[in-house]
Amino acid sequence: MNTDFVMEYHHLPILSPLDTATGTHRWTLIYLPSAVSTSVATGGSRIYLIPPGQDVHWVQPLSGRAAGVCCQFQACPQWISWLHQLQTPHAERPLLIQDGRLCQELQYVLERLMEYGDRADHPGYRQLTFHLLSEVLLLLAMHAGTDHQHSDPRIEEVQQYLQRHYTEDIRVEQLAQLVCLSPSRLSHLYKQHIGETIMDTVLRLRLEQAQQLLCSTSRYIGEIAYEVGFNSQTYFTCKFTRHFGISPSLYRSSFFARSAEEEPAYYL
Repeated sequence: MNTDFVMEYHHLPILSPLDTATGTHRWTLIYLPSAVSTSVATGGSRIYLIPPGQDVHWVQPLSGRAAGVCCQFQACPQWISWLHQLQTPHAERPLLIQDGRLCQELQYVLERLMEYGDRADHPGYRQLTFHLLSEVLLLLAMHAGTDHQHSDPRIEEVQQYLQRHYTEDIRVEQLAQLVCLSPSRLSHLYKQHIGETIMDTVLRLRLEQAQQLLCSTSRYIGEIAYEVGFNSQTYFTCKFTRHFGISPSLYRSSFFARSAEEEPAYYL
């Protein structure tokens, strides 16, 4: 279990505690059940998944119109592939869930998540909240996976390899040999299926892990840069700043300043 897991939840439409600041360090997940969904065309339940660093001010009027649940959390490494699988092209566009059984399962798990979150002073219940959020994300990822009719097992194998080895020296030629494709063919297929290049994925995974380490450790920034796979702190700082819109040092200081002002969150 990741000991740096942090989560906050809120029942909608009461959203005043929600951190809607641009550049928030947490993922935001909003669940609107079918009974209160404003989607007239389908009536399905909706999931809004907003990654760190994106403006979430538009959430406020949306959540004020309906009941539901909002969770904000720092992503554990084992969740990263699920989270990016679930992202829609635009955060304002929800993941629509029309499977009634899945909606019931999600509703049940989220109700337990809320119940156990209220008892977070007990370490056992804090562990349960971690596993329940893992269950929510995995259920959604499996649902999303069934919608990918043209998924390529070779691309999935490359993704899994990158998840395990992103801190190492990654070469497209090596990956192509792994799945018996030419480097150019693999690069084309990967971009077609995933929407980003192989090296973009590697860079994103390294930066997201660095983000976690900045918030959960007191290591020097240079140490973190090398640990996640960068050979230069200067290059790391440049890429981090471009990706998150803030330098690593300012990101860390703003995180701890914000954490000191916030209400207590749940740490496992």
